[in-house]
Amino acid sequence: MSRSTTSRNDEEESLLAPVMDFRKLMAMIITFYWFIMTVFIVPAACVSTCILVCPIMIFSMKYFNLIEHTLCNMVNEHWVASGQYTGLTVEDMKYFNLIEHTLCNMVNEHWVASGQYTGLTVEEYGDDITTVADKRALFLANHLGLVDHYCLMTAFQNKPSVAGKYMWVIFNIWKSTPLGIMWGAHGNFFINGGASKRAGVLQQFRDHLINNYWKFDYGWVVMYPEGSRLFLIKNSEKQFAEKNGIEPFKHCAHPRIGAAHSVLSVCGPSEKSLTKARVGGNNPPMEYIIDCTLGYPNGNVPGLGEAMLGEWHYSNVAIHYSIHKVKPEWSNEEVLKEWMYKQYEKKDKLLEDYYRTGKFPGQPRQISYSIFRNVLVQIFWITLFYAHYSIWIRPFGLYLSSFIY
Repeated sequence: MSRSTTSRNDEEESLLAPVMDFRKLMAMIITFYWFIMTVFIVPAACVSTCILVCPIMIFSMKYFNLIEHTLCNMVNEHWVASGQYTGLTVEDMKYFNLIEHTLCNMVNEHWVASGQYTGLTVEEYGDDITTVADKRALFLANHLGLVDHYCLMTAFQNKPSVAGKYMWVIFNIWKSTPLGIMWGAHGNFFINGGASKRAGVLQQFRDHLINNYWKFDYGWVVMYPEGSRLFLIKNSEKQFAEKNGIEPFKHCAHPRIGAAHSVLSVCGPSEKSLTKARVGGNNPPMEYIIDCTLGYPNGNVPGLGEAMLGEWHYSNVAIHYSIHKVKPEWSNEEVLKEWMYKQYEKKDKLLEDYYRTGKFPGQPRQISYSIFRNVLVQIFWITLFYAHYSIWIRPFGLYLSSFIY
């Protein structure tokens, strides 16, 4: 290469440097915005609204569930863009549930909006889960990274009623954070690991389902059966396979059965009547299991920081679904374990083919999310937070401070 060519390239790089520095600065500013919104503003607005609407439970759980599910869906959309009154029946709780579900729906939209900012695009393959969006289902996904949450919430946002009425099973490391307080207000269940605590935690989960699943009109129960992100459990997967004399999976891990079995042992169909749940009298049963396989191009799973700062070169994520009708015999833990191991064996093969070819079997379906909706969701949360702050949070804080100073 000639000296003049080298000099010209150096000049071009020096001219581009300020542009790249500006883009980096803008990415950091926008990332800070999403962080503040997701960790503080949205949880504060969400929990404050729940506090104010809790009295509705006394009059109607139906309307409470409707409102709460809608708001939860809006939280889900933000993520794409970035409690109990035991003497009441589900019918009595309708007004409370209306508000709570509405709030949950708006939370979902916030997450979808933040995902859109990172450049995330989602393609769906396999069965169309829209057909069971308004059904009761157990949603099982492989876990590769923290960005998985954004991918799933993006996929949920255009499925009627899913985002507002889902219940997540979440590792309890998040429980004491602002996000954890918000998730707890919605009714998500926090689970902790460890063989010594397994029996007690699973019993708590079953009690949680019995007391809340039908009363608060939840639809899908969402969980990652592997227990953690794949890169964190690869060694334990090898040890588990060696201990049990089976081949370890390469692209996923053998699922832990306890939480899924707890759901089906409570919410699954009874052997006596497929229209009634195993527990809860005449409550409708969980009808479907949705096996979800997440795949990132070339197996490159981005860190959350990389994605938010725009350092994510392969942001087109693929999701494959397989829908299965729940069978009463899956309430038997051994039968369920055998079935789930077979599903994860298929999942491992699906991921191997995906990493080799760049696609799952079948025709892809692109998930879209409008920029107008993104902006609308941000305005909603900022306005809601400001209203709470102005109307009662700030006056209440000043009132309390008058006793201190």
